[in-house]
Amino acid sequence: MDLFFGASTNASREQQSAKVRVEERPAKTPNASVNAPTDTSPTRRARPQQGDQTHKEDRRRSQQKDQSHSEERRRPQHDDRKRRRRLDEHRDERHTLKKLPTSESSRLSPRNSDLVNANRERVGSLPPSPRPRKSPVRAERKKPASSVAVSSLGQEIERCASVPVQASNVRRQKALVSAMPSPVDDREADSDEPVAVVSSVDAVRQSESQYEDYFRWQDGEDRLQTIELHLPASGATESYSLLMPKSFDRESESRDEYLPVNDLISTVRAIALYLVDSSDFRHKVCGDKENGILRQLERARNRLNGRDFVGAVHEFNRLLDLERVSSNIGPVFDKSHIPSDLAIHIVEQTYNRVVAPTVNMLRQYKAFSNNVYGEILPTLVSEFIERAGISHDTTFIDLGCGIGNVVLQVAAQTGCFSCGIEIMKVPARFARRQAQEFEQRMRLYKLNHGAVQVWQGDFCESTDVQRMLPRADVVLVNNYAFDSALNQTLLQMFLDLKEGTKIISLKPFVTPDHKISARNIYSPESILTVRRYQYWSQCVSWTDSGGEYFVQTVDRSRLNEFLAQRGML
Repeated sequence: MDLFFGASTNASREQQSAKVRVEERPAKTPNASVNAPTDTSPTRRARPQQGDQTHKEDRRRSQQKDQSHSEERRRPQHDDRKRRRRLDEHRDERHTLKKLPTSESSRLSPRNSDLVNANRERVGSLPPSPRPRKSPVRAERKKPASSVAVSSLGQEIERCASVPVQASNVRRQKALVSAMPSPVDDREADSDEPVAVVSSVDAVRQSESQYEDYFRWQDGEDRLQTIELHLPASGATESYSLLMPKSFDRESESRDEYLPVNDLISTVRAIALYLVDSSDFRHKVCGDKENGILRQLERARNRLNGRDFVGAVHEFNRLLDLERVSSNIGPVFDKSHIPSDLAIHIVEQTYNRVVAPTVNMLRQYKAFSNNVYGEILPTLVSEFIERAGISHDTTFIDLGCGIGNVVLQVAAQTGCFSCGIEIMKVPARFARRQAQEFEQRMRLYKLNHGAVQVWQGDFCESTDVQRMLPRADVVLVNNYAFDSALNQTLLQMFLDLKEGTKIISLKPFVTPDHKISARNIYSPESILTVRRYQYWSQCVSWTDSGGEYFVQTVDRSRLNEFLAQRGML
């Protein structure tokens, strides 16, 4: 009873205090006086509500304090990132505005043009951005006045020669490869100005410190190191070096070592046999086995007699100039099919000037992979041409063309359209540079050749290869080092080949005893027939011993006959 009475008493007190507070609140009337007396007695508030509010405010203040501390800790790094981002934006904006031509800014709307002008003023007030470091070797393509002058690559070779001696040979070779100009693009192809060839002197200059005099000069004689050789094209000459590699072995010549004297003699022989339609000239150069010019050159080379060698070269130049006046310069063979000796000579010249000086770059590949590098030598390529029956109306494609020697030889020897693709960057760059050098060198000899095209990329994914395969008549695949997975991928690609297309490979894509059955009628092997051939020593670069190669032919007649017998057609 007491508890109930106390509770009711407290409730009545609270009601009265609330009533008093309401009555003490002044009425808001327009006539109320500002100085009206008010009751200033303190009001009673609920203490629990006041405690909860204070606790929430304290907790909110501590959270704000912790957040401010964390922001202070993060602010330096955030400011640095923000400042770097702002500088990058300014530099990009400066680069864009400086490159904006006047015609572009004049086409802008008034609002945008005002914005561009304001940005120009703001960007101009910024400190200049640091210039990028320039490479010590930069490819500069200079157009010479004559068709046979020192090439741009020769000028870059001189730049490479200025690299400090402390630099390794690999570094100098990489600089030289990067300096090589890329193939002629559309803009250069439209130009009538010829691109000069790489002369023999340019090829030797790339590593001139490793060369020495070939001939022994007598006292009082001029120690000549170069000599000019006239070529069939009008006014065309090439500078040949009279030096030899210090490591040159007369007993066993290495293909990677370039000997200019032998190159000059081979050029004189090729011109006399194939490029001048005059029996008298041919007899004076190579017909007379005792006193002919070719015999004089060989005798002077063997005796190391520089004076006699130079005299024989001058006599050859005089005779060739006389034949040019008589209009006897021209091939003595069918223009649609160049003799293999002449085609190989021109391809070898291209190789010795473009690839041989930096051949070590080709050895940078992963061992036991699909990218292992190897070359098919010209003798075996000529046999491929004969076996596959390649002619001027053939379309030839080399899957994995390396430096492009096979592509060039096929184009020169048959006059057909020849193309190739290489996945590795360095060999592909050599292939494109060789294609350019080959084209200019064929002009010097006044010879026609088939169109040449080289791509860099993966032949399994290249759109160019997918476009060319249905048109191809002969496909070459040096799959000697390919794994089974890549060979299977190639087999699937061969389904796009037309009837009668020949596939030349160093490993078979189908076994000679393959038989069509109901289980393999949908396999690519069922549309191929294969024949095995042997090649002898010194036909490939990776071994001196012989081996075998295979010629597969797309023949769907056997498969159609099998399906017709079982009523599946």
